[in-house]
Amino acid sequence: MPDIRVLDCTLRDGGYYNAWDFSASLVSAYLGAVGSARVDAIEVGFRMLPQPRFLGPFAYSTDEFLRTLPLPKGPMVGVMINAKELLEYREGPAAATNLLFHQASESPVQLVRLAVRINDLARCEPIVARLKDKGYAIGVNLMQASEASAEQLGAAARTIQRWERVDVLYIADSLGNMQPAGIQAAVAALRTGWSGPLGLHAHNNMEHALANCMAALETGVTWLDGTVLGMGRGAGNVQTERLLVALKGRAIGDYEPEALFPLVMEAFEGLQRQHGWGPNLLYYLSSTYGVHPTYVQEMLGCGRYDSHHMLDALEALKRVGASVYTDRALEQAMLVNRGSGEGSWSAAAWAQQRDVLIVARGPGMLQHREALCRFIDAKAPLVLCLNVTQEFSPERVSAYVACHQTRLLMDVGQYRTLNKPLIIPLGMVPEAVRLKLASANGFPVRDYGMRVQPDTFEARPTGCTIPAYLAAAYALALAEAGGARRALLAGFDGYGMSDPRSQEMAQVLRYYQARERAIPLMAVTPTSYEIPRGSIYAPGL
Repeated sequence: MPDIRVLDCTLRDGGYYNAWDFSASLVSAYLGAVGSARVDAIEVGFRMLPQPRFLGPFAYSTDEFLRTLPLPKGPMVGVMINAKELLEYREGPAAATNLLFHQASESPVQLVRLAVRINDLARCEPIVARLKDKGYAIGVNLMQASEASAEQLGAAARTIQRWERVDVLYIADSLGNMQPAGIQAAVAALRTGWSGPLGLHAHNNMEHALANCMAALETGVTWLDGTVLGMGRGAGNVQTERLLVALKGRAIGDYEPEALFPLVMEAFEGLQRQHGWGPNLLYYLSSTYGVHPTYVQEMLGCGRYDSHHMLDALEALKRVGASVYTDRALEQAMLVNRGSGEGSWSAAAWAQQRDVLIVARGPGMLQHREALCRFIDAKAPLVLCLNVTQEFSPERVSAYVACHQTRLLMDVGQYRTLNKPLIIPLGMVPEAVRLKLASANGFPVRDYGMRVQPDTFEARPTGCTIPAYLAAAYALALAEAGGARRALLAGFDGYGMSDPRSQEMAQVLRYYQARERAIPLMAVTPTSYEIPRGSIYAPGL
């Protein structure tokens, strides 16, 4: 077995979760632990050009800053640069390289890794040449290697071989969707053009990262990346501590994984609870769909969206082929618009100046359910139930309202048994849901259209435009279009002032109430939203 090199890149890859702003105490503990664990290299961060937002020191990893750190003796110290950033520098990539790097003899940094997409590789030779002239060891990480063909990988390897300046060539499983057989095939493709050391940067979206590392070893890969507790973009990476345990079990290297265990349990488990990295269904699906994991990370980190909204967005991203992350693509996916926003059913005069009671599944509805049922029996309002709410008596429901495609697909069987009208924006529903609805006899489907457009609330007879992808907003538009006297809200408790879901709903309610045509609103169970409040128990409600 040739010499194996384990590179820990926690402070670089993990920085996607905290803007590369790690506390000094954690950094000190980390550097001491990875040094004691005898890892071969530490990638301490990125070396970025100045960015128009606050980023912590490990986004820039300047020589001046690195000299203030208690860097352990033994491991090679490295940084990563993004090829795209340097290639777009107004004075050219060579000038950008000179701006970022002094001579290696004057720097704590010994290794520089270049993260590059295959399509940009040919333009990167000036960067590599300038870095080698300055005395650095150089790694090249081929990003999203799973998306490249064997021919493309072979051609990239031949290009890098011709440069005669690169020390290690990496497969970067950026989408986390590679499996052991794919790793071995990629290694074989690279070996058609590259004779030097190979490395693997494995992400754990499909929980194959450790198995991929072991498969890579068997095919001659000698550089393996890891991060403490897997902290890294999206679902994270192979856990360094587990990788070292596996290598020690095979009598490979002189590693001491036990040195990392207290750091994992005392510091990084708390960080994981705070930031939420690690494998889950959304990351798994993003990998199988070929969608960049940053989309999932941003959706989860935002906290505004429920699981059905995020699943719908992933389906939309799958359709457009979102293997590269952009804010614009995420924004469009979260709107999940299809069709014209108009439906085939008209709500005009549907409510005929009656009250419409909109029922959500909040604690207030559950606590005051009996009083709500008495009110319905006495006053005969129209009752719109948001999605399937099993805890509320279906015989008192006038219609169910839904707009999330994955929620509809999950609940369609229950709608069959309830035998009540289902009001949905059929134009936004994918074919799989339509087929399910078409085969479900026994309840009418009313197609009231919907589009989502920020800062807009408009209710029309056959459809609406609302500012957020919320069933509650859709129901409010429906009540207005139907000519309701007022909308009474039950179960709209809110999630707490700091919860983004509460902030989104509060914004929708503000947009709605600010309009001249808006019908009066009143919460009849407890709520934290700034809307008129009453009580389901009040006489004369």
